[in-house]
Amino acid sequence: MSDQVMQEKIKLLQEKLTELKEIKSLMKDIEDDLPMELEDLMIQLKDLKKQVKDRRDEHLKLILEENVDYSEYRERVQLAKEEIAQAKLELFTIASNQTREHGDLDQTVVVDGAPFRLQTQKEVAVYLNGKAIK
Repeated sequence: MSDQVMQEKIKLLQEKLTELKEIKSLMKDIEDDLPMELEDLMIQLKDLKKQVKDRRDEHLKLILEENVDYSEYRERVQLAKEEIAQAKLELFTIASNQTREHGDLDQTVVVDGAPFRLQTQKEVAVYLNGKAIK
């Protein structure tokens, strides 16, 4: 692909992105023009959500203070998350080492009778001015 064709495609892409941004801005302007009754309902909803959050926070605070089992469960959850993170790190390290040695992986491992497929591949992405084009 020649540089001229690439320049034309980038120019077209930039024009279309600018056009899309302008259209979305116009749509948002129309959407933001709300009737008073809808604005009042939105304010009431915001207040109710704050009340619910405050009550939930109070409830959780009481549970923490009064229920010994709950605190123990929280500690166990944290420990389990740390163990999961460590296991993921170890698996990632092994898989990346295997990939470096043998290329991309695609293998099935059976654990407790259940098959798990492990795959690695190099990600291909196109960047324009440091931003990924999706």
